[in-house]
Amino acid sequence: MVKGRFAWADADGKDPGVIRRLAHNPVEQDRLLEENSRVLRRQLVYLEVTTDRLIQRARVRGEPLTAITLPGLDGAEVSVEVERVDLDPSGEGGALMGWVAGEPDSLVTVAFYRGREAFTVLAPGSGLYLQGHPREPGQVMVTSFDPDTYLPLPCGEPIRTTP
Repeated sequence: MVKGRFAWADADGKDPGVIRRLAHNPVEQDRLLEENSRVLRRQLVYLEVTTDRLIQRARVRGEPLTAITLPGLDGAEVSVEVERVDLDPSGEGGALMGWVAGEPDSLVTVAFYRGREAFTVLAPGSGLYLQGHPREPGQVMVTSFDPDTYLPLPCGEPIRTTP
């Protein structure tokens, strides 16, 4: 499904066969399979225009970036009001912070570098909880989750150092 600057893969990102095709290595495959019980949905999304390009275009026009749209699942889009943009000196990477449009109690963070990006959307008012995990440049794996089960540990998920 194509809409605006995104295209959504129609494959179920929780399917073990899809995970085997998408995982970069056995450790990532194991992590995704283990995570399946704690996520509601997962879908690969292609980004026609990445966040770093949107920021560069705004800079060329001499305007601040005040809003962006992030992909949700199955063609849904999340409108974001941008509060702050931090670029590294090269302009190839950085981060932005904001909130879901119309939901000032929400939090949105986006980190990006050379066409890869990751994001988190926490909008308790609308029950929207998303994570965008970086893939290849111009791709992001969008995951919806229940915050009560996804991050049960005080500091988030443990880092797995051995396969």
